[in-house]
Amino acid sequence: MFERTTRVLTENLARAMDRRAFVKRVGQVTFASVAALAAGQAMPLIASARERSPLPPVGSPQCAPPGPYCNTGGGDLSGCHGGSCFEHLYQGQVVQCRLWYIYQAGCWTTPSGGGYWTCCDCQCYQNDVVVNSCGCAQYSGNPQPRPDRIGRGSAA
Repeated sequence: MFERTTRVLTENLARAMDRRAFVKRVGQVTFASVAALAAGQAMPLIASARERSPLPPVGSPQCAPPGPYCNTGGGDLSGCHGGSCFEHLYQGQVVQCRLWYIYQAGCWTTPSGGGYWTCCDCQCYQNDVVVNSCGCAQYSGNPQPRPDRIGRGSAA
């Protein structure tokens, strides 16, 4: 009796449903789910936990920039995007800045408070002429990367 009822219901459902629309809808839902998972939107608690970084240690960055820290009028590091150079206030005008390769890389790390500072030297330009230099820094609470362990899946 149960088998016959199940068979009749599934046959009626198959006749009533447009298979193309069903397959299209399943594909759309699958794609949206995978895209949301890849973007970190499917599990917001896990994604937000990864994005949080510990507060930097009390005090200023442990860097020695060639000038002041990049500042657009909002305080030290307000002209930075993380450790990356962006803008600096120079003679009352905001000018664009970019990484200054004064050394081989222009950026370095300095251990501090269980984490490290990523520090970068910046040169600021006005009409393609260097007018000033500044520095940017970003703190990370993760252990400092070790060059001999990069790409091996282990940080220790």
